[in-house]
Amino acid sequence: MLILLAVNATFLAWSQGWLKPLVGVQPDAQHEPARLQQQRHADRITVLNGAQAASSTAAASDVAPDAASGASSGTSSGAGSGAAANTTAGATSPAPSAPASAASSTPPVLAGICLQAGPFRSEDMAQVGTALKAQLPADAWSTQAVPISGIWLVYMGPYADDELYAKKLSELRRIKGLNFEELNAPPALAHGLSLGRYTSLAEAQSGLATVKLRGIRTARIVVLRPEGEMQLVRVAQASQQAQVALSATKLPQGKTFSACRP
Repeated sequence: MLILLAVNATFLAWSQGWLKPLVGVQPDAQHEPARLQQQRHADRITVLNGAQAASSTAAASDVAPDAASGASSGTSSGAGSGAAANTTAGATSPAPSAPASAASSTPPVLAGICLQAGPFRSEDMAQVGTALKAQLPADAWSTQAVPISGIWLVYMGPYADDELYAKKLSELRRIKGLNFEELNAPPALAHGLSLGRYTSLAEAQSGLATVKLRGIRTARIVVLRPEGEMQLVRVAQASQQAQVALSATKLPQGKTFSACRP
């Protein structure tokens, strides 16, 4: 009991600072007095309750980016002042980029598309050139030679007499499995009958031999289109305005412009 009283009395004396001359330490003493010297404007510190602290934190978070940006600008200006002195007088800083909203509002530039028409025969190219010059600059279109295979017919006619023509039609219709067509163009072959179209002379000769075996003696081979070259017209970059103009352009044989093919 006496020991407990002695311990309590000693603790009381220590906590009150009575033993400081003996032990050199008291409970509420500041062990790092240097911190007090580092404090600035301690009298401005206020204690906030929970709601005030949350509001103050939100406001600080809104201001912090601007303050950091300003500090960064100030630091960059200070640090770059020495480097700016070494920069030539004519140098200029790059212009700020346009805002994303402004860039997105700018309408895209539509690229022209490739259009072509044809192929045309050599004798038709003068008419094609005249039509295009009225719509396009001279360097806006070009021509390309395209090889064209010939077309040969196994042919009967032409028959100027309608009665003879009707008789030949009747004779051909009686031959089973025979395919033929009536021709109305070109004028030189109109009112005649074609027993087959071929893309080579050898094939046409073979076709003629076949129909003769079936009893057709008056058929012969004629050239519907000779082998040669034709001209393809191409507009590599046709703008929307040019597309509209070309769609209304009258070309030989009723041909029109369409998308370019590889």
